[in-house]
Amino acid sequence: MGHKTLDPTGLGRPVMQEPVNGPGSAWEADRMENPPDRLGEMPPLSDRAAPAYPIASVENTLRILLLLSERNHLSLADVAAELGIARSSAHRLMAMLAYYDFVRQDSASRLFRPGAALVDVGLSAVRGLDVRVLARPVLTELATSTEMTAHLALPRGRDVLYVDGVESRRTIRAALRTGDTLPAHVTGVGKALLSTLSDDQLRQLYRDAPPQAVTDRALSDVESLLQDLRTAREAGYAVNRGESEPGVLSLGVAFSLPEPGMSAALGLVCPEASADPEWESRVAARLKSAAAELAKEMSAYRF
Repeated sequence: MGHKTLDPTGLGRPVMQEPVNGPGSAWEADRMENPPDRLGEMPPLSDRAAPAYPIASVENTLRILLLLSERNHLSLADVAAELGIARSSAHRLMAMLAYYDFVRQDSASRLFRPGAALVDVGLSAVRGLDVRVLARPVLTELATSTEMTAHLALPRGRDVLYVDGVESRRTIRAALRTGDTLPAHVTGVGKALLSTLSDDQLRQLYRDAPPQAVTDRALSDVESLLQDLRTAREAGYAVNRGESEPGVLSLGVAFSLPEPGMSAALGLVCPEASADPEWESRVAARLKSAAAELAKEMSAYRF
């Protein structure tokens, strides 16, 4: 596939420019001639003029979304403190975001994390390049050649979001999870994505609460998880052996997206009863090859 540069118009955050950077200015003319290649290549907030007629509720909502992009999770107290508003007001804002699935609240920790709608908005903002479009042929080939269910997943803090997949055609098969969110530490794709983080980043991620055991095979303390992820990091893939649900095996491989610091993962999953003794080495090799192929194809695009 040839090198493609995607039109970045409208990609950055909405900006109210200072008059010197406004329509007709040299800055604006240069931006039209040489648009930014990456998301977010805009003047910092401190250099932007405030809107003439600000709407506080809209500003607070957008600030919450920006905070989520920095921290991956927020408590109600965090929202109230950062915005300088009452907890009751923060609760109403988060309830509306949750209603539209821009955030989801963890039932155990009560922390708010990015929801599926926020992911969809982010993906659609990449000017027509949706990782799912490029991944679909790869997923189809993986499902066909391995007779396992293939998934594409993105990280969402301590969770992983399944954004696309192709189901196995076997009569007894693992179900498709497209649209679902699961704890990252109990899935193959999730652990593969977690393994791209450093130990310090992982400790920070699980600072507020340790990982929860979903099944009797799942890990429930940070140090054990770190050791498991070190193994995954060295191998180049991660395995879930009945940790997300009994009788299910899955394997995931992470790969880098063109946007710096962003990753996705490909995964294959099957019932434990259908796996032969060589399944891990065979599936790992196939997934590594597919992930490298997809990463190479995506590198032909610039964000």
